[in-house]
Amino acid sequence: MKMASMSEKDLRADAKNFCESLGNVFMMKKRDPQTQHLLQKSKTLIDALLQEKRAKTDRPTIPPKPARGGGGSMGQLWVKLDEMKRENDELKKKLHGKMHDEKSSQSKSQGPGEVIIAELHKSKTENESLRAQLEKAITSIKELEKVNLTVQDEFKRTKIAHDMAQKSLEKVKQEQRSLESSLNTVKTENDSLKMRLTNSVKPMKRADNRFVENINEKCRPSNIAILYNNLESQQWVDAKEALEDAGFEDEETVTQFLCEILMVTYSICTDLLTDIDNGISGLLKDPCKIVDSAFLDCVKGTTSLSDDLLHSIKEVLRQNYENIDMEPVAVKCKENLQRDEDWNQFEGVLSHKSIKRYMEQCACVTWQMVIQQTPMWLSINDAYFDEDMHKLWWSCDKSNAKIIKFFVWPALYDCKNGNLLVKGCVNSCSE
Repeated sequence: MKMASMSEKDLRADAKNFCESLGNVFMMKKRDPQTQHLLQKSKTLIDALLQEKRAKTDRPTIPPKPARGGGGSMGQLWVKLDEMKRENDELKKKLHGKMHDEKSSQSKSQGPGEVIIAELHKSKTENESLRAQLEKAITSIKELEKVNLTVQDEFKRTKIAHDMAQKSLEKVKQEQRSLESSLNTVKTENDSLKMRLTNSVKPMKRADNRFVENINEKCRPSNIAILYNNLESQQWVDAKEALEDAGFEDEETVTQFLCEILMVTYSICTDLLTDIDNGISGLLKDPCKIVDSAFLDCVKGTTSLSDDLLHSIKEVLRQNYENIDMEPVAVKCKENLQRDEDWNQFEGVLSHKSIKRYMEQCACVTWQMVIQQTPMWLSINDAYFDEDMHKLWWSCDKSNAKIIKFFVWPALYDCKNGNLLVKGCVNSCSE
């Protein structure tokens, strides 16, 4: 009897421990439906076996006959328990295959507490790793905030500097506009003073009142001086560029050639006025001579008009200077240059439109020079550099400028040996 109670007690203890183990496994496996089903079935089977055992113990005890298989219902119970253990081990193996490598390396005999401790250590390790990452992220955020503050400060300084630069630029623009306005005013006043000076002061060696410049005439020395300057800054530059584009790279030769064109047209216009003087004088004496085509060749240098009549003729010529076609003068200038052996190398470019326009403008300006009451004078005869009468070509050294090699641009006087109106541009060197 005592052995039976001990056996029943051991059975109950084993069944209880087995159920608790299954419960722990069930808790660790996150309520797997298959495990839950096996646990329910195990509990039901154990409870049924225990009730059956209690019922048998309440009956009169008849010594049972020992069974071959090791003993009746207890043997079946242990067989069932072994089967359930095997099933439990198989379920553990399946579940361990789905878990992390660390769980799969644990032994089958590891208890629930050890599993929980392992999971706790793992969670603690992960927590420390996440904490380190969080601290690193916080440090990076602080550094980025410092960089952001620095960039914001730099942006503010740059913006302030930009605003100051904009204000300075506006101020400079206003000053520039003011200076341009002042320059225009000064130029106007300067032109006015030049005109007043020209009108109020008689040229040297001029006793006749007819030699005083008449401001009512458009064709007068002061205006001609302005045209002369424009000729140098416009048509002369275009002609020089045309020659350079044509392959004439020797600057000295090109500038001398352009100067020669101007002097040739001046000479032609002077001769033309002389021919007019001689021709009119001869025709007044014998009008029928105009029938002879060789008349002008015959009268050259033989006769001349009186001063009063010549002055009247010049006045008419000045009034009509804008209507005169100066192309024949340009054509004659071209012919003279072609006959000159010193300039025949430029024969191929004399028909260029820039060169042709330059020759025509030279003829127009020089014609206005020679029809003045006292003809204006172009000079290229100076031998020594004088800063008051000449300006140096850009490539010359002023400290070594003494002897004039050649004129780049002739000097303009109001008359021969008169007052200088425009300085001559020269190429000069030391002795």
